[in-house]
Amino acid sequence: MLLDLISNLPRLRLSSAHFKLILWLMRDSGVPNVPSYYAFQQMKAKLQKTCGSEPQPFKSVVGNYFYVNDPRDAVKKNFANPQIAKYMNYYPEEVEGPISEVWQAECHKEYHPSKHTPMLSLAGKQFYIEEVAKLNDNHLVIPKCWIKQNGLVYANAHQDGKWEVQLHLIRIPSEMFEFTYLDIEASMPGSIVPWKDPSSISKMPNPDRKLVPIGYDLYDVFIPLWADDVSGNKSKQYNKHINMYSVNSNLPGRLLHQEYFVQFVSTSPNATSPEQFSALKDMINDTHKHPVICYNAETKRMCGVRLRVPSLPADNPQQAEEACHMGGNANLLCRKCDVGGTYEETETDEGYHALYNIGIARSATQTREQLALQLKAATLGVKSEITEMQRATGTKDKVAQHWIDILLEKSIKMKKENPSISADELTATLEAWLDNQPGDKVNPLLDIADLDPTQDTPVEILHTILLGVVKYVWHMFHTSLSPEQKNLFVVRLQSTDLDGLTVPPLRAAYMMQYNNNLIGKHFKTLMQTMSFHVHDMVSPAQFQLIQSVGELGAMLWIHEINNMESYLRDLEIVIGNTLDAFAAVDPAKIINKVKIHLLNHVIPDVRRFGPIIRSSTEVFECFNAIFRMCSVFSNGQAPSRDIACQFAGMDRVKHILSGGYWLSSSGEWVQAGPRVREVLTTHPIIQRHLGWIPKEAIKIGYMKPLARKKTQTVLWSTTKAALVLEQEWRFWHNNTSVIAKSGDCCKIGSWVAVQKTSSAVSRIAELLSPFSPTTNSASERPENVITIEDFILGPVQHPQFNMPVLHQQELGVKYFTVNASEILFRLSVQHDCRSMHCSATGTQAVIQEREFTERTTNYIQHVDDKQFVINMHALHNANLIRALLPRNLTEPKPLHSDREKWHHSIAAGLRITQREKRTTEENQRWKEAQQAQIQAMNQGGGSNNEEEIITLQPANKQKR
Repeated sequence: MLLDLISNLPRLRLSSAHFKLILWLMRDSGVPNVPSYYAFQQMKAKLQKTCGSEPQPFKSVVGNYFYVNDPRDAVKKNFANPQIAKYMNYYPEEVEGPISEVWQAECHKEYHPSKHTPMLSLAGKQFYIEEVAKLNDNHLVIPKCWIKQNGLVYANAHQDGKWEVQLHLIRIPSEMFEFTYLDIEASMPGSIVPWKDPSSISKMPNPDRKLVPIGYDLYDVFIPLWADDVSGNKSKQYNKHINMYSVNSNLPGRLLHQEYFVQFVSTSPNATSPEQFSALKDMINDTHKHPVICYNAETKRMCGVRLRVPSLPADNPQQAEEACHMGGNANLLCRKCDVGGTYEETETDEGYHALYNIGIARSATQTREQLALQLKAATLGVKSEITEMQRATGTKDKVAQHWIDILLEKSIKMKKENPSISADELTATLEAWLDNQPGDKVNPLLDIADLDPTQDTPVEILHTILLGVVKYVWHMFHTSLSPEQKNLFVVRLQSTDLDGLTVPPLRAAYMMQYNNNLIGKHFKTLMQTMSFHVHDMVSPAQFQLIQSVGELGAMLWIHEINNMESYLRDLEIVIGNTLDAFAAVDPAKIINKVKIHLLNHVIPDVRRFGPIIRSSTEVFECFNAIFRMCSVFSNGQAPSRDIACQFAGMDRVKHILSGGYWLSSSGEWVQAGPRVREVLTTHPIIQRHLGWIPKEAIKIGYMKPLARKKTQTVLWSTTKAALVLEQEWRFWHNNTSVIAKSGDCCKIGSWVAVQKTSSAVSRIAELLSPFSPTTNSASERPENVITIEDFILGPVQHPQFNMPVLHQQELGVKYFTVNASEILFRLSVQHDCRSMHCSATGTQAVIQEREFTERTTNYIQHVDDKQFVINMHALHNANLIRALLPRNLTEPKPLHSDREKWHHSIAAGLRITQREKRTTEENQRWKEAQQAQIQAMNQGGGSNNEEEIITLQPANKQKR
């Protein structure tokens, strides 16, 4: 088993040569019963057949071959895995507190109850919606839907009044349900329920009962599908593959950010994403008629599962392709709405203002109709008409385009062979031919039940915010700096206090040196810190833009929303400020970059899908590293099959180690023995390799001691705590950190929120624990003591940063003590270098290879230690900080009271600058054409007479 585990570690792939060497070492070391490499491969194949799955071959409509790891098999493993099944949720939920999961948002409530787990299983009985049921108080009800409320399952139901349905809905706890419709029917004479008006009653029993065998449960599972082009090489040479992954979104969001829960679906260097989606479409739609039969490890019961696709997370070009849209360079630039147009339209007052709002929403039905018109137009053989239709609507589909090209060719050929053929006859003939062709005629995503690719492609924050908005701001900033300013910014950025930011160590010089090659982690750091370091380097408009983007990031990178309506109101203001700040710096940016306009769509996406971070694709991007390792060890002859087989092997090993069940040859559901299951649960090294993070109990208030060699005993009288607290215990030790209520690790010097009579933000000065009681006279050992340096929260925001300000206590006692349990969470606070005029006067030695060199570098020398600013752009604990501080210190304020009027004024200036820009570009093109004409005449031996060339200019210009 351990050999099988080593050969299937996701991030430690071994080649056959590596593994043969391991087997040789084991044999040479005297390990008994070491198999040969061939025998080991045979054993793996047998295990795969017993408790794994095999990739399925497919041939696309254009003739490309590829392999798919069936998502139905993945769902079987999820249900049979006790580490996964116990966390699954099957019903939409209404919560009074924070919204953190997708099933608590509006998206899952949009589904008809019959498409969202239509039954509840209680004591082995299945209570379906639209069926009469009897409660334990003898009342009869007809459940209309099942819904969770604050963690408990309820039914919204019609109450029966003597076999007559009352129309008003009541909410009934699930534990009150006792008898199903089948029980009631069996108890009636002749098995006939005596309804007073049978025509007013829906068909009973629920038709969904017939989808699964008698006594089986029926569930709906939601699997978002991710697709993108990924290089199969680790080197710089690009080896394009189209990959598809999925997750089970019935699981909590905190789990879906772990690689353990990501499922590989397919890859191909040849088949496009629509071709692979076509295979998945058939699999998913088939489950609606033939549910996947699974064993539920949580209930120990059999069940059927229907698959649904709630969303399509991806980067913007991929989402545009999935929505049958031409992309951000189209005139109608948005995949989700119809805003945009030609530059004459977008530069008008109304057209420009429209870009800062959401237009009329696109829909799958509308898209399907537009593609049908394009296919019909193709039968007439006029390509220009189709091009014009695509430009006018922004709708263009790769699958439909494949057939459009064929129809155009056939139409032209038929008209040549029979010039007298009528348009109606030509269209009818080619449409009949098209209907008889196998495969999809349009994007297969349009035919997945209950999926609308135009609206179910939520805005993705990695590519839209970090690699979009923040990247634009960074480029605007660093391209405007002089070499001296760049050096100063590097010094300032490197001097940032990273405590409370949860970012990797700063490499400011590297970021400036390779300023055009930064990645997501760099932009995430810049978004949180730039505002504090750009003073005296940018214009007021640029600084406002940096401020707005930082505030936007802190609003988006949250895992739960305490009050949805309040949050969306604030978010609308912050997004509006960001858009208006971009308009002030570069009015044409929103016309040229669709990611700016897409910020408008964040608000409805949050309402539908919950916290936008739940739609992030970072976990999929990280998963690409595993794919590349598999690709490297494929010989390239059958890459799709080789890679799919390797992932199938990894899924099998994860399933076995997790205690997953499989059907034995005797027909029983069995799992691996205790020693095999302990490999995952007790060995952190295996957990890390499999990408699994077990939930650990937070030891609130736990103090981690210093290393024994560094521990020093101090007298209580010498501590800062002694200034404010009397203590008989004489000897104390300092500690290295303490665990806050949030689970944060807080060290000496960390800024924390402290629970006093009211909440406050202060700095940890000491972490003290009592020393050995044998040397003390006190009768009882005291609790640990945390000394806090007291700071006063300013009543108003900082005049430049618009953030809360902290001032050091000037008079009286500067410290107070708290218990470890009173530390709430850690946060980021920065020194107010702008107001205090701190400069780069400090010098320190440069460290290379962990050695101090003779070279020195500057750092920011703080003038004092009295005034600080709470970093409201920090992502860590951003929602907790806003809940802690007074509303007047965190409430966003709009930059412009009348945004439409502001946009009209910007549009007026934009028309002038764009007209001048186009004139300059036209003159430049004319000048280049003139030079090319002179050069051609010289090479051809023609006349060099300038008058002859000049006389050609008006004609050429008129032609253009």
